[in-house]
Amino acid sequence: MIKQGTVSMKKRSILSVLAAVLFSVVAITGTASAAPTPPQTDVTGVVTESQTAVAGASVTVVCNSHTLTDTTDAMGSYLVTFPSGNCPFGSTVKVTAEKDGRSGVKSGTVQGITTKLNLAIVNVEIPEYGLIGALTAGGAGIGMIGYVRRRQQQTQL
Repeated sequence: MIKQGTVSMKKRSILSVLAAVLFSVVAITGTASAAPTPPQTDVTGVVTESQTAVAGASVTVVCNSHTLTDTTDAMGSYLVTFPSGNCPFGSTVKVTAEKDGRSGVKSGTVQGITTKLNLAIVNVEIPEYGLIGALTAGGAGIGMIGYVRRRQQQTQL
């Protein structure tokens, strides 16, 4: 005889595993198959020099031969917004920052509604956040599967 509480717990466990797998696939591929195209693509980041924010730097962002500019704020942050048709998922974005004759350049790939490209005013490489996020999500999904299996084994004892 199976108790009703046990059945609902098993259903919740299965749903948790399915949600974790779906989250991992979306994080790794960057999209869900039924996801609508976002109306815009934001490119944002922080400009630094010697690990200190650079205020007042002129930032130029180029995506598919469309160019937008911004000036960094007191925290060194910039933000430009392209219509998604001008800068869709998978496009290459090139960001250039300049101030007082010094400059830095960083390129990256549009990976969703917001693409973050931090750059140093001197050409210093900063790792891509998309790959780090995908690996973290994949690890979380695998951990969730292990957790659910362990819980199922404990309830069967």
